[in-house]
Amino acid sequence: MEDYPRGLAHVGMTVPDIEAAMDWYADVLGFEPIMGPVEVEHGEEHIGKLCADVLGEFDTVSIAHMTTGNQVAVELFEFEETGPENDPDPTEAGYFHACVIDPNIEELAAEIADSGGEHHTDIWNLFPDQPYRMTYCKDPWGNIVEIYTHSHERIYSNQGDY
Repeated sequence: MEDYPRGLAHVGMTVPDIEAAMDWYADVLGFEPIMGPVEVEHGEEHIGKLCADVLGEFDTVSIAHMTTGNQVAVELFEFEETGPENDPDPTEAGYFHACVIDPNIEELAAEIADSGGEHHTDIWNLFPDQPYRMTYCKDPWGNIVEIYTHSHERIYSNQGDY
């Protein structure tokens, strides 16, 4: 076992319109495009063979990468058969949200709602006697975006068992 925590490089997310998603994530969350979108054909060239092994059956997939403010990226995928919206279920196994940090939680939640997304929950203090707050929103395609007012390490490093 390693003596350090491994870093998180990126999170992958499928969207029905990669160009619109890139615009939304850049305009609303400030993510910066760093690659793509590129269209990949199943089994064609090196990237097509790699994607066929990783993603299974598809005809074409568009892929783009965007970076956040702390070197963790978002990899976007658009398949030809991608449906229009996602409805994540937190009771099912698997990933169901991504979390961004913004000290002005009210403003970002309102901007998400005003730009085609949804402010999905109330704004909560994570602990009654501390300033750390959170809320859940949805992007225009139904993917859940949580907002924290502070970094994960700052919030949880001294909490004990809640």
